[in-house]
Order: sequence, then C-alpha cells, then structure tokens
Amino acid sequence: MTPHLKRLATALILIPLVLIIIVFAPPWVFSLLAMSVALICLNEYYSFIVPKASRQLTLLIYFVTVILFYAVLHKGFSYVAIIPFFFIFIFISFLFDYKKNTGTIGDIGQILLGPIYINLPFLLLVIIFMFNDGKFWVLFLLTVAFGGDTASFYFGKFFGRHKLSDISPGKTIEGAIAGLIAAIVFGCFFSKLFFPSLSILSIMLLAFAMAISCQLGDLAESMLKRISKVKDSGTILPGHGGMLDRVDSLLFAIPFLYLYLSI
Repeated sequence: MTPHLKRLATALILIPLVLIIIVFAPPWVFSLLAMSVALICLNEYYSFIVPKASRQLTLLIYFVTVILFYAVLHKGFSYVAIIPFFFIFIFISFLFDYKKNTGTIGDIGQILLGPIYINLPFLLLVIIFMFNDGKFWVLFLLTVAFGGDTASFYFGKFFGRHKLSDISPGKTIEGAIAGLIAAIVFGCFFSKLFFPSLSILSIMLLAFAMAISCQLGDLAESMLKRISKVKDSGTILPGHGGMLDRVDSLLFAIPFLYLYLSI
C-alpha cells in the first residue's frame, strides 16, 4: 500500500470515530480522548527532543498530566493551579541529580517545554468542549484546521512552485494560500449551519487567525524535528507519522479559539 493510501485509510478510520466521540459521548470520554492524545504526543516529544531524559521524571510528568485533566474535567479551569507542579517536579529531579546534570540547562528547558507546548492547548480544548455548544466549536476547530491542511497539502503538491520555508521544503506559498482560503470557506460554511446568529465577518477573522496559527504550528513542529534530525515524531498513524505530526497545527489554533469564545 502506498503512503498516500495509508494516509487515506487512517483518516477514514479515525474521522468517524472522533466524530462519534465528539457528538455523542459524554464530556469524560472526550476528556479521556484529549488526555490520551496529549500523553502520546508528550511521549513522542520526549523521545526525539530529550531522548536521554530520566524515565522516572517523564513518568511523573505523565502522572501529573492525568491528574490535571481529571481535575479540570471535574472542577473546571480553576484547578489549572496544578500546572506549576510540572516545573516543580522537574527542578526537584535535577536538584537531586545535580552533579550528573551539571551544565544541562538546555535539557531542563526542553523538558519544561513539553507540558507547555502540548498539555495546555489540550486542556483548553477540554474546557471549550464543556462550553455551551462546545462540541460544535470543537468540530469547527477540526473543520477549519484539517480542511485548510488538506487543501494546502494537495494544492501545494500539484500546483506549488515557490517554497514557503527552509524549515519544511515540501510546503509552498501556493499551498499555504490555498489552505488559508479553504479554512475561511469551511469556517463560514460551518458557521452558517451551526452558528447562524454570528456575523460572517467575525467568523472569517477567526478562521483566518486559526488558519495562520495552524500553519505556524505545523512549521514549529517541523523545526523541532529538523533540529532533532528526525523525519516523523513517531509511527503510530500509518501514512501520517506520529500523533504529534497529526495534531501539531491544533496546538497553536486552540488558544485562538478559546480566546475568541472567552471574549
């Protein structure tokens, strides 16, 4: 099976499953899904960014992640105060192993980046899901992000001529523009169906901001992989690579959606 067919087959399996969970499952099931994806992404991140990180430390971070998602699901965003424990445990770990880790401040920063880069957006996503019409806003996010990503991929593949960035040579300016246009179109169409009371202008601006952030999120993960000299973050999704490869664009888009809904 070609990589493209693997990519298509994986999407055809995952899309209905994710839609069923979002539309029909209770909040705790969606929270479990978001937490599981966050844990997989964290594991992939540490495997190629800080492969020599203490296994005990990463397991502790995973444990705090589970506690944090549970607390937010049952008690709301006020329990986000648990987040500093990520940094407390990381620093304590290095304190007790100071001589061995002397001069590895870069490792400390890379380990600290994981929960900020991955956990915080997924926590915001769980909170968005619990808003009024939250499940539809999650679907809006996925429609804009993956609709724009698909348009960018295929248009860039067949019509792209000008490289977008040295970070990811396969991405083109033409593909990026097509992705932006597609994201706005998909966003407006979705809004007319599910949020008819909202102005088209506000939805267009939101979709535009999210589409830009999606592309920046994709490039950011590509930069991390290029620095680490790896092609994919993992192999869990045939045709797509790792879980982080699939959701990297969402990590930058979720905060924009949360800010829009909060305001």
